Amino acid sequence: MGEKGRRANGKLFRSRLLTQEPPPGSFRQTEHGFDVTSPEFTLLNLATQVSRNQLLMACYEMCSSFAVFTPCERAQKQLDEAISLKLIPPDCGWERVVDTKGNGTNLWKRAPLLSAADIAAFAKQAAGLRGVKQLRWAAKRMTGQTASPFEVQTSMLISLPRDEGGLGIDITNNARIPLSEAARSLYDKTCCYADILIESFTDSMGVILECQGRSAHDSEAASLSDAERATALTSMGYDVIQLTYDQIKDKKSFDHIAELIHKKAGLPYTPKTKQECDAEDALRQKLFVDWDELFTTGPAS
Repeated sequence: MGEKGRRANGKLFRSRLLTQEPPPGSFRQTEHGFDVTSPEFTLLNLATQVSRNQLLMACYEMCSSFAVFTPCERAQKQLDEAISLKLIPPDCGWERVVDTKGNGTNLWKRAPLLSAADIAAFAKQAAGLRGVKQLRWAAKRMTGQTASPFEVQTSMLISLPRDEGGLGIDITNNARIPLSEAARSLYDKTCCYADILIESFTDSMGVILECQGRSAHDSEAASLSDAERATALTSMGYDVIQLTYDQIKDKKSFDHIAELIHKKAGLPYTPKTKQECDAEDALRQKLFVDWDELFTTGPAS
């Protein structure tokens, strides 16, 4: 396809009209003869095209240590050739997660692209631009760095305010927990990182939620490691709750988990009102989608 045809093809390109100068650092030069938008400016542009919850999911991905991407057959072939010819290192900064059979998945590990503080600072600079209000909303509701879509979905279901579909519980993601000498004898590490940590108002040290994704935890070795880790944390006084994707996706199952979390954390549990249940249903419709198609599931609302 010629250059003119590419420009005219709306499926490949979409034009955006800027009504004022974007903040400094909105564009980054590449060695390929074109510029790209920064992660912050990309999120600002998304803010007017997707729902608030989808925007928050995108913020989590950019601020976390994972990415979801399925390369097309041509891109995969070129990537494999470049690696075999040693034109680029095997991981290129990205490491593909494989399933228990060794097959590549659409989940990748990579360093976070930015932080919630970076987003908030950019939103302040972008005052007056379309989408900045939604971007500020998302930055305020981020709870930390996650490692998978599963952790994002769980975090949003628990931490978002009740009138926005969540449980309204304060959480911390990827919390570092130094292990005691006794705990190290049970799990041969100096520290652990809790997927989700909730402050406890009982005599417990805290409630830890571990998201047991299939690709990372299904092998026998991983299961043994998870058991040793949970035992070590329990020995230090933490309550460890291991969650599966099916448990949070099923609303009835998640309701029981919500009661358990409140009980372990010493928080009063109040069933949701009809309005709050409706908000949760709306949230779930955005959360439980194919992450590859996250931004093709509907316009902003």
